[in-house]
Amino acid sequence: MTVLVTGARGRIARSLITRLTSAGTPVRVASSRPEPGEVRVDLRTGEGLEEALDGVDRVLLYTQPTGIDAFLKAAQGVRHVVQVSSLSVGELDPATNSIAARHKAVEDALLESGLPVTVLRPGAFATNTLRWVESIRTASTVESAYPDAEYSPIHEDDIAAVAQAVLESGSHLGEALTLTGPESLSYRQQVAILASALGRPISVVEISRERALETRPAFIPADVMETLLDTDLHCVGRPSLVTDTVEAVTGAPARDFRRWVADHRLEFGAPQG
Repeated sequence: MTVLVTGARGRIARSLITRLTSAGTPVRVASSRPEPGEVRVDLRTGEGLEEALDGVDRVLLYTQPTGIDAFLKAAQGVRHVVQVSSLSVGELDPATNSIAARHKAVEDALLESGLPVTVLRPGAFATNTLRWVESIRTASTVESAYPDAEYSPIHEDDIAAVAQAVLESGSHLGEALTLTGPESLSYRQQVAILASALGRPISVVEISRERALETRPAFIPADVMETLLDTDLHCVGRPSLVTDTVEAVTGAPARDFRRWVADHRLEFGAPQG
């Protein structure tokens, strides 16, 4: 069995690569920005897929609608595709939510292709809070238009653990697995956990939607930011879905947000030791 892992610069992929390698599973690593020993694949165009898939029978695939037709053409003969999709497909309306729509487009194409497929639908990544690193480090503040929006943040290692279990066992074919962390937390509560771990107060500053758009990270287009803000608004005061799928698949309970913070506290400026 050889597994092609796409999106190698991402944290889920890196965790999965480490897990598969440690288990002795042959891995081929693909990225649009490959490092030595990796293969170049551009999921947006399909460039490099044919060569990357040669001799591969299982794939971890990231969502990229523009390249899915090229992937399907190159992937004939693959025994199992595990797609990293999004909880938004099941929880929000793809007709009005562009994030749900792009993931659903790839889900539908894979399921209609006849390839053996398992879809992973993780909820909010705990790593999303890394967007607060600079403001926490420099000003001990977090700005949010909707600080009471609730999510059940999931540790990237739990997504990777589920992917490993499914890829190695060949199980859950034709299923969509909804993955979440073990508790629903508002942004305010997440900030409080960060403050406790860092040993200093962090203020939550509620800002206007307009300011959130103006100060968004440069890599997030305005229309995507609008969708993210709409999702936050939808989740205000609404407890987030919590599932036990991580434990059901892997045998270990999902890591909570406190564990994620402990694993990443240095990135937020915590002293070493």
